[in-house]
Amino acid sequence: MYLKSLAVSEFASLAEARLEALDPGLNVVVGDNEAGKSTLLKALRAAFFQKHRGRGETVEAFLPYCGEGRPSVSIAFSHGGADYRLSKSFLTRPAAELLGPWPSPVSGDAVEEKLAELFGFVHPGRGDSKLAEHQGAFGLLWVEQGRSNGGLDIGAGRDAVTASLEGEVGTILGGERGRSLIAAAKALNDRHFTATGRTAANAPLKAIDDELTRAREDLVGRRAALAELEEKLKRLEDRRRALKGYEEAATLEKAEEALRSAEAAMRRAEDHDREWQAAESAVRQAEAVRTGAAEALKRRDDLVKAVEAARTAFERAAADHAEIDAAARLAVEAVTAAAQAQEEARKALKAAEDRHESHRRRADLSRAVAERDRLSAVVAEAGDLTERIAALAAHRDLLPIDQKSLAAVEKAERRRRDCEVRLQVAAPAVTFEPEADGAVQREDGQAVAAGVPTRVTSRSRYLLGGFGAVTIEPGGGAANLESELREAEAALAALLKGGGAASGDEARRLFAERQDVEAELKLVSARRDALVSDGLDAAKARLRAAEAAADRLNAAIGGEGSKGAAEAEAEATAGESGDDEALAESLVAALNKARRATATADERLRAASKESEAAALRRAAAESDRSHLEAQALRLRSECEGAEAAAPRTTLVDRLAEADADLEAKRGRLALKERERVGDGREAAEARQKAAERTLRQIGRTLQELRDETIGLEAEVRVSGGSGLGETVQLLEEEIADLERRRARTALEASAARLLYETLGEARRAARERWLGPIKTRVAPYLRLIHPESDIDLDEETLELKGLTRAGVAERFERLSAGAREQVAVVTRLALAQVLKQGGHPAAVILDDALVNTDEIRLERMHQVLREAAKDLQVIVLTCRERDFRDLGAPTFRL
Repeated sequence: MYLKSLAVSEFASLAEARLEALDPGLNVVVGDNEAGKSTLLKALRAAFFQKHRGRGETVEAFLPYCGEGRPSVSIAFSHGGADYRLSKSFLTRPAAELLGPWPSPVSGDAVEEKLAELFGFVHPGRGDSKLAEHQGAFGLLWVEQGRSNGGLDIGAGRDAVTASLEGEVGTILGGERGRSLIAAAKALNDRHFTATGRTAANAPLKAIDDELTRAREDLVGRRAALAELEEKLKRLEDRRRALKGYEEAATLEKAEEALRSAEAAMRRAEDHDREWQAAESAVRQAEAVRTGAAEALKRRDDLVKAVEAARTAFERAAADHAEIDAAARLAVEAVTAAAQAQEEARKALKAAEDRHESHRRRADLSRAVAERDRLSAVVAEAGDLTERIAALAAHRDLLPIDQKSLAAVEKAERRRRDCEVRLQVAAPAVTFEPEADGAVQREDGQAVAAGVPTRVTSRSRYLLGGFGAVTIEPGGGAANLESELREAEAALAALLKGGGAASGDEARRLFAERQDVEAELKLVSARRDALVSDGLDAAKARLRAAEAAADRLNAAIGGEGSKGAAEAEAEATAGESGDDEALAESLVAALNKARRATATADERLRAASKESEAAALRRAAAESDRSHLEAQALRLRSECEGAEAAAPRTTLVDRLAEADADLEAKRGRLALKERERVGDGREAAEARQKAAERTLRQIGRTLQELRDETIGLEAEVRVSGGSGLGETVQLLEEEIADLERRRARTALEASAARLLYETLGEARRAARERWLGPIKTRVAPYLRLIHPESDIDLDEETLELKGLTRAGVAERFERLSAGAREQVAVVTRLALAQVLKQGGHPAAVILDDALVNTDEIRLERMHQVLREAAKDLQVIVLTCRERDFRDLGAPTFRL
C-alpha cells in the first residue's frame, strides 16, 4: 500500500490542506509548529478507522476551532495492485464513499466494513477507535508526535506481524504440548533450585545439607573445644608480636607516603587504558570458556579417581577389620597410664598460674600507661588536622567555579565561536570604494565609510552617489545567525558573571585553584582519617577510657600493699628492666609448658577412654563398612562407564585444547595492547591508589583491632576451659555418613532435573531465535549505520523492544538515551514494515517529528536509513525542521 494524495478541509486546526502526487518512496511534509502536521495524521487515521456516523468525544474534536463546519477527508491510495479513493465527512451531513476495482462505489456503513476487510483491522463495538486495539498494523507504522522514543507500542499490529513471520519461517516450535513439557520440567527444577540457579530454601538437598551442617558443626565443636585454650595462647602471642612489628616498622607512616605516591601515579595514568580494557574483556570471556572446558575434564578425571579411591577404601576396610581386636586391648592399658599423668600435670599447672598472675598485674599497668600516652598524642594531632580541614573547606567554598560550571562556560565559548564562524560564512563583507567625491549611504540616510568592509546580515539597500542604488540580500539565514551570536555572547557573559570570572581563562584559573584546594583537603582528611578512622570524638573517648584503665590498675596495685599507686605508675612508665622481661618470659614459658602438659595429659586420657569405649563399636561397624564400600565401588564404576559412553574423555581433551588456543591468542592481543600503553595503566594506578587508601585505613583498624584482641584474649585465657567429647561422637559420625549417602542420591536427582529444564529451554530459545530472524535480518543493515556492532532484543511473545546489545553488552530499552530510543524504534518499525509488506499487509510508514532528539551525525545516518527503506516502502516524514531534511533528496510538501 502507498498513499497517492490527501485532501483535508475544516478538520480541527486545518481549514484546508492538500498533498498531491505523493511519491511511492520517500516524502517530506514541512510545516511550522501548530501548522497542522499532527492534525493531518489525525485526519488520515479518522478516514480509515473512525466511523463516519460516530458522535463520541474523539469525533467532536474534529470540528474546527470556531465550532462550526463539516470535517472532511479525501484519500487516493493503492493497495494490492489496485487503486482506491476514499472520502469521509463527519458530524454535519456525515457521509462515506469508497471507489475501487468494482463496478459501482461503496457508500455509507458498507465503507467501514470494506475498509476493515481490506486492511485486516476491527472496528470497536461501541465508542471510538483506539490505536492499540482497533487499528491493526497502522497503529505500529503511523507514529504520532511524542511516541517515537517510547518503544513500538505494537498493540493490535502484532497479529499482522505474526502472520507475516509465520509465512516466512512457520509457526513457533513446541505448541501447547511443548509448553506443558517445559512447565513440567520447570516444576521439577523449581523443587530443587531457585530462578537464579541456587539451591531452593525448601529443596530436599537443602534440608539434607542443613542436617549435615548441624551434625558436622556439633562434631567439629566437640573436637575443637579440646584445643581451644592452646589456640588462644598462640593467638595472644602472635598479636603481641604483630603489634610490636607494626610499631618498629613505622607501617602507618609508610602507608601515608604510599598513598601520596599512588595519587600522583593515578593522575599520570588516566588516559592509557581504553583499548587494553577491550582486550582484557575478550580474555575474560575466553578464560570463562576455557574454565568450563577444564571443569568438564576435571569432573571426568575426578570420577575416575573416585572409582579408584572407592576400590582402595574397600580393600583398606577389610584390612582394618583385622586390627581392631589388638587395638582394644592396648586401649585399656593406655587409660590407666594417662590418668596418673593427668594428676601430676594439673598440680604443676596450678603452681605456674599462681606465679604468672602476680607478675601479669604489673605488666598490665605498663601497657595501660603506654596506651594512654599514645592516645593523648593522637587526639592532639587529629585536633590540629580538623582545624586545617575547616579552613580549606571555607577557602574552597569561596571558589564558585566547579567542573560542571567550567564545562558550561567552555560549551558557551564553543557555541559563540561556532556562531561567529557561521556568521562570517553566511554574511558577506562588502567594501565600497567610490571615486572622487562619490558617497555611499544606507537607505535610512546613515553614511557608509569608504574602504571599510561592512558585514551584511539582512536584506539591505545602499544609495550610491552619482550611480543609483544596490540591494544586497545575504543567504544562509545570516540574520538568524547574528541573533544566535548575540544570544551565545549573552549566555557566555551570564555564566562568567555567575562564576565570578571576567573571562574563560580566568574561569579555568579559578577551577585549577579549586582543584588544588580540594586535593590538599583530601590529603589532610586522609591523614586525619588514618589517625582517627572512626572520628575525633571516638578517639577522645578511647583516651578517657585508657586514662580510667590506668587509674584502675594503679588503684588495684596500690591496694595490694606492696607498693603505692604512684610508685607503680612510675615503674610502669619507666618500663620493665631486662630482668623483669626475662622473668616474665620465663613465667609465661613455664605457664605455657604446664598448660600444654596438662592439656596433653587430658587429651591422652580422653583419647584413651574414647578409644577403649569405641573399640567394640568399631568391631561391629567394620563389617558394615566393608559391605557399604564394596557397593559404592561398583556404583561409581558403573557411573564412570556411563559418562565415558556419553562423552569420551578424548572429546573433552580436544575441547580444552581448542579453548586453550583461543585463550592464548586473546592473551597475545592483550599483551600487545599492554605494550602499547604508555607508563602505568589507569586501572593499575587506580587500584594502587585505592589499595593505598585501603591499606592506610586497614593499618589503623588493624592496630586498634590487635590491641583490642590482645586485651580480650588475655581475659579469655584466664577463664577459658574445654568441654568433653562424650559418647555421642561415634553416633554423629555414623549419622554424617548416612546423610552423605542420602545427599549424593538427592544431588544426582537435582542435577538431572536442572539438565532437563536447561536442555528444553535451550531448544525453545533456538526456535524463537529462528522466529525473530526475519526481523533482525532486516533491522541489521539499518542498525549498522547508526549503532555499529549492535543488535536489537525483542520480546518473543509480544514483539516489543526489550533493549539493545552493543559490543556484547545488553542495555534495557528504557535506560537508553532519548535519541538512541527513537533511532532504534524507527529502524525497527521500518524492518517490521518490510516484514508486513512481504506478508501482503499494508506497510506505509508515517513519522511525525520522530527524530527530534537525534544529533547531526546520526541524523545524517538516519537519512541513509530512510533512503534505503524507501526503496521498498512508502515513508512520509512530518517535520517542522525543514533544514534537518533539506539534504534528504525527497519530494517536499509544505503546509
